[in-house]
Amino acid sequence: TVLRSHDEFGHVPWSDVALSGWILDPDRKKMSKSKGNVVTPIGLLEQYGSDGVRYWAASGRPGTDTAFDEQQMKVGRRLAIKLLNASKFALSFGGPDAVVEPPERIVRPLDRSMLAALARLVDDATTAFEGYDYARALERTEQFFWRFCDDYLELVKGRAYDDADAEGSASARAALTVALSTLHRLFAPFLPFTTDEVW
Repeated sequence: TVLRSHDEFGHVPWSDVALSGWILDPDRKKMSKSKGNVVTPIGLLEQYGSDGVRYWAASGRPGTDTAFDEQQMKVGRRLAIKLLNASKFALSFGGPDAVVEPPERIVRPLDRSMLAALARLVDDATTAFEGYDYARALERTEQFFWRFCDDYLELVKGRAYDDADAEGSASARAALTVALSTLHRLFAPFLPFTTDEVW
């Protein structure tokens, strides 16, 4: 293809190339039909969902061999379910249209700190995507998301429901909306069905 493009058009057909590795079986041998160690995906898709299988595939770094691992697919399924549940909580306040306060009204230090960490994540993920290191973008986004759920969501849950503290409640709700919207965009290449369902 390179030679033909060079001869016919005087330039190469693309500027960047990514090399993927092999898929290895649990014994660390290359999967191939001739060896009879290939796993057909239909059962995996039914068991873990498309996003769970895609999560496993995206966890393999470009140019490296990736071991077939159903445990990673289970993690991907759990991640998708957690994203659905976190989104359900954030949307229980009415979704983005219900947040009348603009983002600059996010005044509580905890909310602002979380958004600052999220901004750093976006910069890091953007750099990773631009360098075709999608596995790093997924890894960093996932790390942030689990901390977000385990720490931030638990800390602001009560404040988000507290109508007596209008400023604090509005700050929490607006921060939740901004964070979940951003996280959905970061996860969309890896969990497209889950993120599209919530979007």
